[in-house]
Amino acid sequence: SKDGALSGVNVAATKQLKAASGLELIASGGVCSLSDIRALNAEGIDGVILGKAIFERVFTVGQALEIIKC
Repeated sequence: SKDGALSGVNVAATKQLKAASGLELIASGGVCSLSDIRALNAEGIDGVILGKAIFERVFTVGQALEIIKC
């Protein structure tokens, strides 16, 4: 329901799904800022789809990559 909405990521639910499944998890839907990527990265989420945020030039791919390199 958040896909393409730029409305923020539900980090808690994403973390819970990863823990419950035990699988690698790629988050999608709602990323609207670099802080969303930081939060997902801090929780050990394996990847994130940035579609609309990149398309709308909210931030660059380079900026996003700098966060996950840390």
